[in-house]
Amino acid sequence: MGSARDLLHEDEELLVEARPHPVTVVAPVLLLVAAAGGAVTIALRYPGAPVVVAWLLFAMVALPALWSAVRILRWRSSRLLVTTRRLLHQRGVLGRDVVQLRLQRIAEVHCSQSLGQRLIGTGRLVFEVAGGADQLAVEDVRWPRRLQRVITAQLDRLDFSYGPYDAGLGASGYAPGARRTPSALVAGRASSRVGTSRDRNARPRWTDTPPHGVALDEEDARSVPGQILQLDELRRRGLLSDDEFAAKKAELLGRL
Repeated sequence: MGSARDLLHEDEELLVEARPHPVTVVAPVLLLVAAAGGAVTIALRYPGAPVVVAWLLFAMVALPALWSAVRILRWRSSRLLVTTRRLLHQRGVLGRDVVQLRLQRIAEVHCSQSLGQRLIGTGRLVFEVAGGADQLAVEDVRWPRRLQRVITAQLDRLDFSYGPYDAGLGASGYAPGARRTPSALVAGRASSRVGTSRDRNARPRWTDTPPHGVALDEEDARSVPGQILQLDELRRRGLLSDDEFAAKKAELLGRL
């Protein structure tokens, strides 16, 4: 199936690698044990039974065994990976379905647990995706609240690295505990990179576009090349489409 390290990019680290909760294979395994025990008991009690009874006993054990094998293979082939930059959800026995979601696109993480799920430590995580995309729901997550805290903490780190940090506000411009809707999240993160009405000198702004590690001072940031660099940074992180970037770039170049 491959190691999780093979899926990492050079600039990211693995934070969490989790398989579904083992409770997903408990029911078929218990049924297999009960069926096998019943078949053995009947065979010993009626040793001279017709051949058709033997076939029925075989089917009684084979069907739960097949169900158990499928569930175990699904459990082994499914995993949830959280890195410093992405969330990856893999599943599939014969085929392979891989969902990759950049953490910057996650607006909120919801955790849902029934009483029984809380007792055994499993639950459902739902990820709201910015930009109007469908939600991503992951079932049978082991210790979902812990994973929810890990993802939220990493989102806060990414928000802090995107722009100025004001007292009383998070790095994305939200009051602590405020609900981050998908549209507000994108707008808040974009404004923290392109420029806002807040104190721009409170924290130096950096860009991942070449040359890497060079800070844009205030004058450069207002210039046309500086604005194009900032727009390219938004495009690289998925907050602007290629068409939107090209249109805005042409508009800025038209001012020269």
